[in-house]
Amino acid sequence: MRNESESGESAAMVPGTNFVSQVRAEVLPPVDVAVIGGGTAGVIAALAAARGGAKTVLVESRGYLGGMLTAGNAGITMYIKFSGRPEEHDADVRQLKSDPRELQIAGGIAMELTDRMLAEGIAIGNEGTAGSYVFTSSEDFKRLLFLMMKEAGVEVRLHSFFVDAVRDGDRILGVALESKSGRQFLPATQVIDASGDGDVAARAGAEYTVGVTERDLCAAEAKIGEMMNMGVMFRVGNVDLETCFDWLEKNPQHFRKQPFARFTFEEARERMRRGENATINIIREHETPGGFQVYNLPTPGMVTLCCPQLKGFDGCRVEDLSRAEVMMAEMLERWMKSIRTIPGFERSFLAQVPEMGVRETRHITGDHLLNIEDIYHRTHFADCIGFGAHPIDTHPRPAWLNDPETAYPPRWHFEIPYRSLLVKGLANLQTAGRCISATHEAFGCIRPTVQCMIIGEAAGTAAALAVKQGIDPRALDVEVLRNTLKANGGLC
Repeated sequence: MRNESESGESAAMVPGTNFVSQVRAEVLPPVDVAVIGGGTAGVIAALAAARGGAKTVLVESRGYLGGMLTAGNAGITMYIKFSGRPEEHDADVRQLKSDPRELQIAGGIAMELTDRMLAEGIAIGNEGTAGSYVFTSSEDFKRLLFLMMKEAGVEVRLHSFFVDAVRDGDRILGVALESKSGRQFLPATQVIDASGDGDVAARAGAEYTVGVTERDLCAAEAKIGEMMNMGVMFRVGNVDLETCFDWLEKNPQHFRKQPFARFTFEEARERMRRGENATINIIREHETPGGFQVYNLPTPGMVTLCCPQLKGFDGCRVEDLSRAEVMMAEMLERWMKSIRTIPGFERSFLAQVPEMGVRETRHITGDHLLNIEDIYHRTHFADCIGFGAHPIDTHPRPAWLNDPETAYPPRWHFEIPYRSLLVKGLANLQTAGRCISATHEAFGCIRPTVQCMIIGEAAGTAAALAVKQGIDPRALDVEVLRNTLKANGGLC
């Protein structure tokens, strides 16, 4: 296990001296719940906590909310149970048309937010609802998130960097922030670490692992500590998808179904024409192994492509992040040259590239370590707070998981236990999102956006209940938590 600073002091040793410099900090008004990170999990956690009656502050380092959901260009996935075989996929499509709630695993705030975007026309799904993927108009999504925060009474602190956690025994007293206003201290009764990298937990001295460990089945083949590749989902403008589909029809060897959406060529084309999600893979093996994943968007002529990847970088090292950004810029220049050889993309341009997308860093040790067996075998948890359905996508993986068409039973999904959100050794800190307590392999199913939103709602709801009852999240009656989530439209 690793840990970082055991103390919450804001102090730094100056090389060549024997003294410690201390930084003065303005003390902000105390809050019930501080959510650190306004990305996928954090925005939902803050909404849930505020709606539950807690005075809530959402802290975000950027000037907008949403993280991978907005500027990261990620599709929102997975909303529905997974079926791999073509005939099962066909049955799921019919179910999505007739009774989507029988198929969908998401409810609560995640579905409320999605339904609002679909109704406003700033997102596209399938059959008028959420299927495997929903893609959005990012700027409209940012606006909607601000509106929902205002409606719920969440205080949003943008352009504010988390820098330290102040700890007394097993309690977090609050968090130190840095911004243009200088150093500030935010006292909080409950804290939710939705930073993605588990920054709050690590700074507070919590145990964590990074990447592959001996507990992963792939440990014999993979390097211990190895993490999923970094990458970006970038947007390209001035694309004529109709021309591209004409070319693919005449050259079917360049078309491949996207693994999780599983649309045939005919399905994808028809859905694109109807203004629905029409995810496809365009194969150009001699230029880019695996081809290009192309996702259409609500904005005509604009698509998202996924995604160049970089191996062997650590998202918790600023040196690695800096080097990765430079390398990605060079890589995208080569990709665009190749992309422009595809009919329909000849006059395309690079419209937007997000900052580096970090898939995996720390896994904070919690009360339960979710593993690949729990997920694949659909272990039932009495403290289940929601579901996931994204197939295990870490590599290497057991041979029996390599083929999504044969490895999973129809409408496969799994349960997420509340105990994996509770940080071992800390009384009032929860994690939300991809840094919860899970092995490297299990994390491959937890990291997708819908799953992070489901986890975020559970963490925010638990924090509000804990404040209301004057207890810590670990002491909550889990049935009260589950019933509250269900009463708010959640599925668990």
